[in-house]
Amino acid sequence: MHSPTTPEVIKAAKAGSVKAFETIVDDHQVFAYRVAFRLIGDTQEAEDIVQESFISLWKNLDRYRADLKLTTWLYRIIVNKCLDYFKSTTTKQNKNKVALQFAVALADNNNPEKEFESNELLKVIHDASKLLTPKQRAVFVLRDLEGLEVSEVCEILSISAGNLKSNLYYARLAMSEKLKSFNEHETSYL
Repeated sequence: MHSPTTPEVIKAAKAGSVKAFETIVDDHQVFAYRVAFRLIGDTQEAEDIVQESFISLWKNLDRYRADLKLTTWLYRIIVNKCLDYFKSTTTKQNKNKVALQFAVALADNNNPEKEFESNELLKVIHDASKLLTPKQRAVFVLRDLEGLEVSEVCEILSISAGNLKSNLYYARLAMSEKLKSFNEHETSYL
């Protein structure tokens, strides 16, 4: 996971220290990108959202409350930027674009069959996530993929635990159906 940023570094960044803010970015950049990519599914858009999120963090750091985990606040910024992205006209124009660049990193180049199966599974997961509403996708990514606690996801998304559970239930159901269909298709060839 990411490195915890010390309260001293946060305090220095709030006071305007660019070096301290660079430390915050270094500590959280990987996890920020991972969250944005899992929500958006597009490398370039995820990078843009991460950059916008850190700019937003820098501009609003003076409003940071020490009683809130910095990661929770950063998650909230990233998720809100992703939800805004889903509402944008750019997303509507690119609705059918399949972003699977990360498949290359996961694929085993020595085994073409394994690479094909991996690419197919990633495509199925990506397609299944398109069926989710933006809120369901956010809940699914934060809770199931990122492993955050229910209370933290509720804080990030500003929703009740009941609302979270409902969205997560329907997200898991949709993902399960799509993956079950993929699995049945794959085993029929054996």
